[in-house]
Amino acid sequence: MIIIKENNINTVWKETLKQLYKNGYIPQDKRFFKMDTLVIEIVEPKLIIPDKLFPMDKKEMEIINQYIISGKNEEKVSHEWTKKYYHRLFDSPNSQVEYIINRIQKDRAGIACTWTKEDQNAEIKPCMLSITANNENGKLYFQLHARACNIYDKLLMNLSEFITLQKYIANKCDLEVGRFTMFIDYAQISAKDKEKVEKIII
Repeated sequence: MIIIKENNINTVWKETLKQLYKNGYIPQDKRFFKMDTLVIEIVEPKLIIPDKLFPMDKKEMEIINQYIISGKNEEKVSHEWTKKYYHRLFDSPNSQVEYIINRIQKDRAGIACTWTKEDQNAEIKPCMLSITANNENGKLYFQLHARACNIYDKLLMNLSEFITLQKYIANKCDLEVGRFTMFIDYAQISAKDKEKVEKIII
């Protein structure tokens, strides 16, 4: 297991690449160069300009960040998984985001899930499985559980969009943004990305 604790999400991305490259195990699945369980903790999460080496431009990430809380410009969203997240979290009836907000306002933890039985054989399966949110002394703590994440070309985008969602829920609940934690069952560096990763970390 690899544990990363930083405040700057660009630093989280690069440090995760370094640690996974160096200390991850070589999986049986030859599509991947390295793999391991990963825990990320960001004590004071903030949105910043994405690292220039991340293979998704700032404009594209801004569209995704806006979409995850509003549903706007879906036709411009390049990441199909994000579309699933938005609809499963926000769609009525029984909006899971509204459920989380109502629970927190009652001083309870709120939980949302994005996985269904139909995903088992689907071509596009949600990587992010669940969110747990709670009011801890006036701060919104946010915990994500993901089944997998391609660290090179997805992690920084995922951190940005879900910190955007955390900030949205915190504002709705009149709370400060607190600790952000992400647990990933299988953090991955794809075999096809090995040389690209080496140019960043070596």
